[in-house]
Amino acid sequence: LRSTTFEISVAPRFSDVPIDSQFAGEIVGLHALGITTGCAPTTFCPDRAVTRAEMAAFLGRALNLPASAGPVPFDDSSKHALQEAIGALAASGITTGCTATAFCPDRPVTRGEMAAFLVRGFGLGESAADPFDDDDGNYFEAAIGALAASGITTGCTATAFCPDRPVTRGEMAAFLIRALD
Repeated sequence: LRSTTFEISVAPRFSDVPIDSQFAGEIVGLHALGITTGCAPTTFCPDRAVTRAEMAAFLGRALNLPASAGPVPFDDSSKHALQEAIGALAASGITTGCTATAFCPDRPVTRGEMAAFLVRGFGLGESAADPFDDDDGNYFEAAIGALAASGITTGCTATAFCPDRPVTRGEMAAFLIRALD
């Protein structure tokens, strides 16, 4: 894997990411690795929810996924701006969509869904670890446990993961940098 240690000695490239913000280092790191160019040329939108299509693009770049050879297998993604990233995620087995025929590219990704994407993408073994009180019985509980066991997450609080809350772009930067480490 790539080295993911980044020091911030100058202001980040994005005007909406102050040097002292919580995820500044991770966001600068994602940009340095070529995993993101931001939500616009000079902004990252760290507090905005990550869409499923953006998740596909982040993971595709982070994992250097090859472009898919055929058409996108989802009816709602064949004309999406990020259709190639969505197709690559499907071709690699990281996603089967939100239904059998749809990917739901513009829907926000929940923290639980993000855990499953990362577990599949980075080949993390699911874990019986259960460090969080709010994911008991959740469909993504084993994936969340795997992220915690691998050190990719410590949760949204010391005892909660917030599996149904949308993951922000800033949080996604932190999760990806830790997964790459």
